[in-house]
Order: sequence, then structure tokens, then C-alpha cells
Amino acid sequence: MVVLLALAACAPEGGDSGATCNAADTYSWENWGEGFFVTYCNACHAASSPNRFGAPVAARFDTLDEVRDQRDLIEALVIEAQTMPVGGGVRPEDLDGLEVFLACGL
Repeated sequence: MVVLLALAACAPEGGDSGATCNAADTYSWENWGEGFFVTYCNACHAASSPNRFGAPVAARFDTLDEVRDQRDLIEALVIEAQTMPVGGGVRPEDLDGLEVFLACGL
């Protein structure tokens, strides 16, 4: 229920152009996003990873800009298909948080 309310707060105001997101401060890169990607993704998707286990070179998540560039792919593989990270392990509340972050924190 809380996640649904947070997602509702992210709904665009005034149509597609000039959309705003009221939950942006709640799910920012600094207070949520960076920690998520360090915890779940950067073992394979950091530029400095000693072994990327076949992760594409372009799929790096060290910075907010890199996450922005891969937003659609992250949403498709982590939230929708749940095939990343390999082997799973993302807590349901973190999947919910990622959905809000991708909608509001970018």
C-alpha cells in the first residue's frame, strides 16, 4: 500500500510535458539509488570490477548518468523479468523501491 502511494506521488502533473515527481527527494541517487546498485549490481556492473562475469562493457552502474542511460533495460531485467541479478536475491521491498527510484529519482 505504501509503495502504491509513493508511485501515485510520482504521477506526472500536467500531462507528459513538464512532469514532476513529488517523491524525488525520498528516492534520490544519494540516499537510495547508489546503495541499491552497490548492493545488487556492481559486483558485475562496476567499471572497477575485477571480473564482470560477461556483463556488457556498456552496462555500468557506477554513476547516476550510467543508470539513467540504462533505465529501460534495468526496468525490463530487474523489475519485469527478474532475471537480474543472476540468481535473484533482490528483496521484494527493494524491487518496489527500485520501481519508485526509476520513476522518481532519476
